[in-house]
Amino acid sequence: MRIRTIITQDAEVDDQNSLRHFLFYANEMDLQGIIQTSSKFHWEGVPGAVRSEKKYKDDFESTDGSEKPAFDKPYRWPGTKWMNEVIDDYETDYPFLMKQDKRYPAPDYLRLITKVGNIGYEGEMDSSSDGSELIRQRILDDDERTLYLQVWGGTNTIARALRDIQEEYQDKEDWEKLHDKITKKVVITACGEQDNTYKEYIAENWPGIQFVKTLQMMSYAYPWFNMPEGDSKDTLKAEFMEKYLLSKNSALIKGYCTWLDGNRYEGEEESSQFGANPNIVNEWFGARLIKETPGKYDFLSEGDSPTYIVLIPFGMRTLENFEYGGIAGRYHKVDGYINSKGQECNVWDVSKDSYTDRNGNVTDEESMWKYVADVQRDFAARVNWADKDSEIKCEHSPVLNIVEGTDIEASAGSEVQLHLSVDDVDNTGISYECRVYKEISSEWADDSFISIDDKNNIVGVCIDSKACVGDKLHLIVKAVSGGYYKLFNYKHVIISIN
Repeated sequence: MRIRTIITQDAEVDDQNSLRHFLFYANEMDLQGIIQTSSKFHWEGVPGAVRSEKKYKDDFESTDGSEKPAFDKPYRWPGTKWMNEVIDDYETDYPFLMKQDKRYPAPDYLRLITKVGNIGYEGEMDSSSDGSELIRQRILDDDERTLYLQVWGGTNTIARALRDIQEEYQDKEDWEKLHDKITKKVVITACGEQDNTYKEYIAENWPGIQFVKTLQMMSYAYPWFNMPEGDSKDTLKAEFMEKYLLSKNSALIKGYCTWLDGNRYEGEEESSQFGANPNIVNEWFGARLIKETPGKYDFLSEGDSPTYIVLIPFGMRTLENFEYGGIAGRYHKVDGYINSKGQECNVWDVSKDSYTDRNGNVTDEESMWKYVADVQRDFAARVNWADKDSEIKCEHSPVLNIVEGTDIEASAGSEVQLHLSVDDVDNTGISYECRVYKEISSEWADDSFISIDDKNNIVGVCIDSKACVGDKLHLIVKAVSGGYYKLFNYKHVIISIN
């Protein structure tokens, strides 16, 4: 069963990158909406709208010390036509993507579900919009699957949809039952809070809706230059970007923005023209915060992409429990996030994991960082699917299974054998890796308890004799193909001590 999701975004340059990236994975999910919103960084403006300093006292401050932008005029506004321009590019790539997977949605379907939401100003939810109405309908439909609402900008259009539902049904007999159903049905994966509508409306009226802040900003957004050296950082540098991504004959990737690549974005100020402003490395808002000077074709940003990368399992169990982590990192429930009514809100935030850099230094970093190389290599393989002229054969991820399953019971002092079964789709050869996920395993567990028999596809796990009943050992098993892109598949095995 495919994941069901709706994208909301504010059209920032990295949102446009994220949409292009996402569409290479549109076969993996049941995409039911692409909706433009406003945020604290981007809006269309509403004649006569007045900014309330009291309401917005904690929001975006301009980097040059000037007054906060007014609500009655556009602010860093790229318009809305760009969404269909991206879909036009997808349509060019579509015949070649379909050769790899027939589940890619038709371009006309994408146009049908592309809507403009609440875009007036930061936090604007003055009235219903085409975007909020689409969300309202999807929330109220009879589809029992979880509805994952991605937030790349503000939550205002989602908030408006929920408010419309509340206003229509709150005085009816079955309101509590419907409220509970919606609370369980909706999960919001958000690139933080880019307006006040989560705090001021959703948390106040729908505190039980799971709100997951997928803010892996150091790992996959503008500040990545500051992260430790290693494979992940290598795949964000221009050498990788040019060789594996930008060189491909794909319409979607040709519109993808990197540092100093010549691309200009409508409505954006010069200090955010990352492709076209020759002085951008000194003028952009984060120049003082990073240790390196960006170079031509370096990765720019996809700060919002973890909101959907977290939905692509790659064999991991993130959506079973966000505490388990996965390729978009690991998360924890925030204690003490209380609304004004004293109700605890179901808010989740990023956890850190240890990372060993190229020189053997160990630091605590965002938990997605160790997986960024995987994300980039898989992205590159998908872009290659769309390149009709590529000399590189299209590659596909291996499919890994554990014969014994992924939930296993064992006793202290025993030995567990995991027999690995893999479909080597491209017949390129497979190697295996296995590690203990120490951050979520019992204290005694580490990699010294693991052995790998590559010849017979067996992972051996020795359980410490000091292990106690109820202890858990989390193993991350990885199959890696021998192909050009080194594609992969994971299995997350949980061994419980009985």
